Amino acid sequence: MIQKMINAGDLKQYIHKVDTEDRTKRSKQVQLPEGNRTLNTISCSGAVGPSLTTQIGKRLKKQFEDYCELYKIDGVEVDEHEHWMDAPMNFDAEDIEEDMEDHNDPLVLTLPVAGFNVKKILIDGGSSVNVLFYDTFKQMELNDEQLMSSYYTIYGFNGAPTKPLGDIVLQVNAGPMKVDTRFSVVDAPSPYNAIIGRRWVHNLKGVATTYHQYLRFPTPEGVMEIKGDQVTAREC
Repeated sequence: MIQKMINAGDLKQYIHKVDTEDRTKRSKQVQLPEGNRTLNTISCSGAVGPSLTTQIGKRLKKQFEDYCELYKIDGVEVDEHEHWMDAPMNFDAEDIEEDMEDHNDPLVLTLPVAGFNVKKILIDGGSSVNVLFYDTFKQMELNDEQLMSSYYTIYGFNGAPTKPLGDIVLQVNAGPMKVDTRFSVVDAPSPYNAIIGRRWVHNLKGVATTYHQYLRFPTPEGVMEIKGDQVTAREC
């Protein structure tokens, strides 16, 4: 009976539906800088040995002691306990598009890195290190003289221990948040341009979800989000 009254519109003054526009007010979509050059893909041979998923999940033999990432807004370092960091981040059924159900895609984003909009960045919560692949490094017009010495070995790439060519600190932006991020530059084949690990997501106080295909994080402007690129994820 009640449902019939609802369908007839007799109770519309008592009903409030949360439409898509209302939901988008909860978080703001991050827009990429238009002036940046875009790095879309890398050329590499087929991977040999264990799958990349297995490789990424490998633990580091030794974590380097001087690993430090600075968290900034407009060049000013941010205190770790600002009140806006306590904003709730919600995910629900409305975030799932019809063609997304039952997918098994990783979270792959496009992020501004050192003035380039770099595509095919894998957000990997199982990795404690950020990796920038050497082909991408060269496309960004960086040179080997900018590399710092690495003091550790990464296991898993090509099924063998891999010594990074060196480390480099690059600014990675997420909306107004700017994080000076330390990457290990690795000369190895990969379908991705870079891998960003959990430390970077934690610095943003963010939540990355592969199922909902979003990275959401607090900012002084409210909760913002970056949507995953499932088409690119499946290509990778």
